Amino acid sequence: MDIKRLERLRWNAGRSEFQSAMALLRRDAEEAAKITFAIRSHEQGEWMHYYYCDEDGTRLTFQWNEPFLHLCSTCGKERRSKLLDGGWTSFAHSQIGRAVYHIALLYAVEPDAGRLHNVKSYLMAYADHYETYAIHGDIPYNGPGKLFAQTLDEAHWITDLALGFDVIQEHLTPAEVAHIRVGLLEPCARFLIAHKEKQIHNHSVLITSAIAALGLLLNDRNVLDAGLAGEYGLDDQLERGIFEDGLWYEGNVQYHFYAFQSLLHYALIAEGTPWDVWQKKALKAMFDYPLQLVLPNGVMPTLNDAGLGHHIGTYAPYYEIAYDIYGDGKYCSLLNTAYGTDDADRRMKEVNRTKRDSIYALMFGQDLIGHVEESDKLGEEVQRTRSLPGSGLTKLVNQDGWHVIVKHSRFGGEHDHMDRLGLSIMHGNVPLLVDPGTTAYGIPVHYGWFKHTYSHNTVSIDGADQPPRDGRLIQMHEKAWGVWLETAVDWLAEDYLMKDRIILPAELNPWDIDASEGVQIRRINLLAEDHLLDIVQVTVPVPRVVHVTNHFSGTLLGKDDAAKWSTSEDQLGRLDQQWFKEKRKLVQDVSAFEYRMSEGMLEQHVWCSQPTTTYTALTPDNPPSGQRTSFITTAAVEQCAIFVQLLHVDRSREVKAQGHLEVVMLSNSNLQVVWNRVGSQITYDVQLRGEKAELNRRNS
Repeated sequence: MDIKRLERLRWNAGRSEFQSAMALLRRDAEEAAKITFAIRSHEQGEWMHYYYCDEDGTRLTFQWNEPFLHLCSTCGKERRSKLLDGGWTSFAHSQIGRAVYHIALLYAVEPDAGRLHNVKSYLMAYADHYETYAIHGDIPYNGPGKLFAQTLDEAHWITDLALGFDVIQEHLTPAEVAHIRVGLLEPCARFLIAHKEKQIHNHSVLITSAIAALGLLLNDRNVLDAGLAGEYGLDDQLERGIFEDGLWYEGNVQYHFYAFQSLLHYALIAEGTPWDVWQKKALKAMFDYPLQLVLPNGVMPTLNDAGLGHHIGTYAPYYEIAYDIYGDGKYCSLLNTAYGTDDADRRMKEVNRTKRDSIYALMFGQDLIGHVEESDKLGEEVQRTRSLPGSGLTKLVNQDGWHVIVKHSRFGGEHDHMDRLGLSIMHGNVPLLVDPGTTAYGIPVHYGWFKHTYSHNTVSIDGADQPPRDGRLIQMHEKAWGVWLETAVDWLAEDYLMKDRIILPAELNPWDIDASEGVQIRRINLLAEDHLLDIVQVTVPVPRVVHVTNHFSGTLLGKDDAAKWSTSEDQLGRLDQQWFKEKRKLVQDVSAFEYRMSEGMLEQHVWCSQPTTTYTALTPDNPPSGQRTSFITTAAVEQCAIFVQLLHVDRSREVKAQGHLEVVMLSNSNLQVVWNRVGSQITYDVQLRGEKAELNRRNS
């Protein structure tokens, strides 16, 4: 580790503002010292995604003295199986890897013979036994492991050990250093090199970062080059895996940082060497991008295979690095807001504050007191409408509290959810229609529901998944009264940007190319003072059934009214019907609906140019123990259909409809959309002819 980084670590360790970080580091080191697990020969871990409750998706817990008893903290059930035992083995070694790193850092600050012995004994024990670990693992779409069941987890673990070794190696004897290198670092490097993935992927970033880090520690240029150079090396991953606006191609902030974290670990070991990477443009862009997607409550959107609960506090440790290296005021504003300091952005009152207690705060932390320009403040960015055509995300915001994300993104590979032109909508801190992301991959609802078009707020053809294709931003216009944009996707061809850069196993191709062939979809989203207008035009080359799906985070009022809704056993989409509960079919000619949200009411007004059948059902939310209200509109379309919906929120009123939507079809491509409320009428003239739509507004 670079001497300047160690000096910063030691300096910050004595400062009052970092005592929470020191306390946590001491506690982690003390807990790590209590681990009673002995490093043994012939260990075999299993996939850690199996180590979750199959009922509620909660990660299981264990005690070191009861390794074969696996508990769910949510439902309280005890689990026992060989598969879970293998998952436990992987978690145990993963925790030991982190322990080595944390104890080594504490030793660098507070030298203690016992701490040095702990780190050294683990590294020496792994060097004794690593060659006995057999290559194994049958996790779909993943390379094998030795100690773990996949190459990815092997790379995670060795990176933690490498970081710990880097900190304490000057305190080891030459014989100890040689044994660790020959028995652990070298064979692990050979294994990782042999199982590098031949694609652009977050796994590849982590694996090549680990190889490059091992090359530096071994002073082996061949190993270093195996990590950095050539097709699918780390340099290639950064060149072809990061979009021009800075987002990692897999399409959400979580996988963005998952890939980024591995690069940062390598950067720590490379710091101060000729291979220092801090000034690479890609790193700066990767720090900048997520700030543009932060929601008003500080949470990050759950797109594609993102899980719940990630917020600015989750990523504050990385922005300690960013602020130290680049010094931008926007990083300082994020840190102050995440930590709830006196300089926190007062517009972001709903943010869950976090402590400044990370290792990165100790290693990189700077004073957070100072002037930040208004344009750099996080609250200013959160309230700013943004279009990011490179990554294919547009954020529409207004002063009434609406926050709409439109997903016109490029196809994101294995972790994509096949939901081009999907919507994710919040009003203040209240979710209306949000992208649910996903849960643990070993839970059936992940592959059964969340990873499909039908679980998103978008369009499905014949109830099937959308095939890979890149969405497009056609146009966006900001007006005095609001903002509107037009996005599109089509299946007039089968190409997409990442097609020749990634691997898509046949088992992960659930889409129906024939159903979507020749289909064109355009979507217009208009955000005005108190409403969101959503217009979807679907053009098909041959007759198809078009499904427009909306999933509300609220309760549909009147769904138990037998005069309006009848129970239904109709097939909804092509997924297993176990995911649809309390299915109802609309039997009255009704076009306005109301939902009770967590706060206030949501009005939904709908119209279609073709006859439709409308269904509602309860479907899995995230976490899967919850439910959303799905509203599904189907239409048999011969050539073209236009679907219109308008959403209006009032968080204060009682149950009483306030608006009325009228749509007049002036021609096959011209609409007049009228939104009537007491005392006001707004008319939108929409022309859907040609490559670009035209939209004008009139008040009366």
